[in-house]
Amino acid sequence: MKEQEQMNTKERLVRAGVKLFSKYGYAETSTRMIATEAGVNLSAIAFHYTNKENLYKTCLDYIVEKIRAYYSPSCQEIEEVFAKGEMTEEMAWKYLGRLIDLQIEAALGKQYQPTLALVYREESGPEGARPLTSEVFTWQEGVMARLLQVAADLPEDRAKVASRFINGSIIAFGEHKSLIAPYISEHRGDGARWLRGQIKADCLAVARGLKAEER
Repeated sequence: MKEQEQMNTKERLVRAGVKLFSKYGYAETSTRMIATEAGVNLSAIAFHYTNKENLYKTCLDYIVEKIRAYYSPSCQEIEEVFAKGEMTEEMAWKYLGRLIDLQIEAALGKQYQPTLALVYREESGPEGARPLTSEVFTWQEGVMARLLQVAADLPEDRAKVASRFINGSIIAFGEHKSLIAPYISEHRGDGARWLRGQIKADCLAVARGLKAEER
């Protein structure tokens, strides 16, 4: 029972930390704020994590696992097709569309906003505690770059740049939603669906344009 209570306290602290670090950033979030949000004594942070920095790193690790779980099914499936030597141009375009859909959902889905907010604020955190940007971009971008080499017939270096451009553009929509809100309101009920479709179409158009250039 005591172990279960400790686990519950640790989980509450992590969830409170994710919420507050994503909202206020590392520097502006105090241990007292986290303890209050978690509904535990301030001493619980020192007991379980020693200090704020260690709790912050634990919060990042918690989010990293969620990010990996989010991308894993699609990225692993794609990597398996490559490993078998079965990736065709048609399949590459299909998988490319799937990865773009994943990134659009990560950028615009309400449930992913705390994660995205932590990514935006990561540079202001303690040195050496910045794994989220790598997890959000590096693996997914690497897989996308391989697909672009097949789908758009791009050399590796151009495929990597194109992948970074596509993913960075999508994530920027999540970071600056207020800039696109007027366009969503014009479409009322189907605004989110319209926006997602437009972003995807534009990203695929970029890839197809690069294929045309290569030819």
